[in-house]
Amino acid sequence: MLEDDFDRQHHQHQHKKLRIFSSPLVRRTSRLSQRGPAHGGSWRRIEDGHDESNSEHHRHDQDYDLPQFQRYEEPTLLEIFYDLFFAANYNVFNDTQQVTGQTKFKASVGYFCLLWLTWFQVALFDVRYVTDSLFARATRAIQLGVLVGFVVVAPKFNPKDQDLDTMRAMSLILCFSRACLAVEYASTLWHVRRYKKAHLPLYLQIGLHAAASAVYLGVTFRFTSEKQSRVYMTWYFIAGGEAILSLLLSNLSSVASLTKTHLMKRMTLLTVMIMGEGIQQLAKEVVTIVKNPTAWDPTTIGLVTAGTTTIYLVFLVYFDWLRDSFYLPRLRQQLWTSLHLPFHLALVLFMQGFTQYLLWSKITVQAERALSIADPFDDAKEMTSLKVRDSMNASVQAFFQDYPPKILSTVETVNQALNNFTTISNSFWPLLVNGTVPSDLSSAPPGYEADLATTNDAFVTLIIAMYNALFAAFGINLEEDVSHKYPTAAKEVKDGGYQVLIYSKTWQRYNLVFAYGYIAAGCTIVLMVLLTIIARTTPFKPWPIARLAIILLLGLGTGLVATLWYDKEKLDVFLGTPWVLPTITFVWAAIFILTHLNGQGIKRNRDRLRRRKAGGSLRGEADVAMTPSSQWSHGHKESTAYRGSEAQSPSQALYHSVGGGRNEYGDRK
Repeated sequence: MLEDDFDRQHHQHQHKKLRIFSSPLVRRTSRLSQRGPAHGGSWRRIEDGHDESNSEHHRHDQDYDLPQFQRYEEPTLLEIFYDLFFAANYNVFNDTQQVTGQTKFKASVGYFCLLWLTWFQVALFDVRYVTDSLFARATRAIQLGVLVGFVVVAPKFNPKDQDLDTMRAMSLILCFSRACLAVEYASTLWHVRRYKKAHLPLYLQIGLHAAASAVYLGVTFRFTSEKQSRVYMTWYFIAGGEAILSLLLSNLSSVASLTKTHLMKRMTLLTVMIMGEGIQQLAKEVVTIVKNPTAWDPTTIGLVTAGTTTIYLVFLVYFDWLRDSFYLPRLRQQLWTSLHLPFHLALVLFMQGFTQYLLWSKITVQAERALSIADPFDDAKEMTSLKVRDSMNASVQAFFQDYPPKILSTVETVNQALNNFTTISNSFWPLLVNGTVPSDLSSAPPGYEADLATTNDAFVTLIIAMYNALFAAFGINLEEDVSHKYPTAAKEVKDGGYQVLIYSKTWQRYNLVFAYGYIAAGCTIVLMVLLTIIARTTPFKPWPIARLAIILLLGLGTGLVATLWYDKEKLDVFLGTPWVLPTITFVWAAIFILTHLNGQGIKRNRDRLRRRKAGGSLRGEADVAMTPSSQWSHGHKESTAYRGSEAQSPSQALYHSVGGGRNEYGDRK
C-alpha cells in the first residue's frame, strides 16, 4: 500500500513531456472498479483527442456527446506573455507617433482599435482552447510576430498620409494573424473530431477567420503609390465584425461558450497593464523634468504626487467596483467584455493626456522666466538703443544656456531681432517713459510709431524663440512636422515668422491634449459606471443608486470641462495655471471617497445625533453589560434582559453602530 502511494506521488511530480499536439479536452473517467467506490470519478486529460483506455462500446456514445474542455482559473504564462507584448507594442507607438494634431490623433485611435481587436481574437481562442504543446508554442510565436509587425509599421502609420509599404504591411499582418487563428481552431476541431455536435461552431469560427484573412489579403493590393486610398476603412469594419460574430458564435454551443472561462480576468489583466504603461509614461515625464534646471520645486513635487495618486486611485476604484465578479451570466459577460474596447481606448487616451499634463504644467511655470527678461523700457532715460540690445542679449543668452534651442534657425532669428533694436532712435526711450506722447499716435513725433512697432515685434520674436527652446528642452519639438507640412515657412527666418508658426502649432497641441485628455477622463468614469452596473451581483439599494448617479455626473462634468476649447481666452488662462492635472486628481479622490462612503452608516449616525440632542441615550452604549472579555469570547449571556444590541460587548456594539460587514462595493452595512 505504501509502495503504491509512493509510486503515485512520484508519477505526479514527474516532469510532463512536451508533445507535438496537446488536446484541450478533459473527461470524467470511472475508476470504481480499480480504486473502489470511495474514490469516485476523477478528471483526466485526453491526449491527441482520444483515450486508449476506453473500451470500444463507449466510442459510439462519444459521437453524440459534447466535449468538455480544460478550464483555467487564471491566465496561463503564454497568455500573460502575449499581453505584455500588447502593452509594450502600444507604448512604442506612443513614443514614435506623438499626437500633434487631429490627423495623428485619428491615426492613433485607429491603430489602437486594430491592435486591440487582434489581441481580442487571440484571447477568445486562448481562454477556451489554450494548451501547451510544440504546435501551440509555434502558433504563439506567429502571433507574437504579428505584434512585432505592428511595431514595424508604427512609425509611418498614418492613413491620411499613406506610405505604400506601411499600408500593405499592415494589411498582410492582419491577414497572417487571422490565418493563424483559423489553423488553431482547425487543430481544436481535429481534437474533437469524434464529437459531431462540436463541429458546427468550430467550422463557423474557422470560416470566419479564413474569410477575414482573404479580405485582408485582397485589400493589400488596393494600395497604390498613385493615390491615397480609403480602402483602409475595410480593416476596421472587418475587425469589428469579426469580434461581434465571434461573441455571437459563442452562444451556439457550450463548445464555444465563454461563460466558464477566465476571459474577464484577461480583461482585468490588460487593464492593469495599460495602467502600468501610464505609470511608465509618467516616470518618463519626470525624468524629462529632472534633466532641466530648477527641476524640483513645490509645484513639481505637488504635480508628481497628484499624477501618481490619480493612477493609483483609478486602479483601486476599478477593482473595488468589480470585486469578485469574474463570472457572470452569458449575455452580461459578453456586454461587459464588449464595453472594454471603448473603456480601454478611453483609458489609454486618458493616460496619454494625463501624463502630458505634468510636463505642460512644468513648462507653464518655467515660461514665466522667459517673460521676465530685461525690459527695454526700464531706465529708458539713461538707455540708448545699443544698450537695450546688449541688455536683452544678456537675458536671452542666459536663458539659452539652460534651455539650448533645437531649431537651427533660432540663432539667426534672435540676432536679427536684437539688431532691430539698434535701428530705433535713441530719442524714442525718454519719450516713452515720460509719457509725453498722446495715445493718438497720429500726433506723435515723427518716427515714433515705427519705433514702437519695431520694439514690439523684436520683443515678441525673442519671447517666442525662448518659448520654442523651452518646449524643445522638454521633448516637445514640432519643427519636423511644421517643415514637412509648410515647406516654404522655413524660409521666413529673419522676420521670425517660422518661430511664430512653430509656437502656434505647439500651443495648439497643448489645447488638443487638454481637450482629449479631459474627454477621455470623463468617458473612463462613465464607462466604469456602466461596467460596475453590469457586473453587480446584488440588488440595488437607494444609496448605491445615488452614489452611481453622483459619480456619473462627475464623469460628465469632467468631460464638459473640455468645452473651454471654444473659449480661447478662458482656455489660455486655465492652461497657464498648474491646476490642469490636480483637478482630475480631485475628481478621482471624490470618486474613491464616495465608493467607500456608507450611506446607511451616515443615516444611523445622524439618527443617533438627533436622539442625543433630544436627551435620549444611545443604544448599545450606556446599557451595555460590563462583562469580562473572556465571557464575550465564549458567547456568555447574563440574562434574557439583555438582547439584541443590549447583549453585545462594547466592541460589538461599536462595530454594528458604524455598520459592520461590507457590501459588494466595500461599504460597511
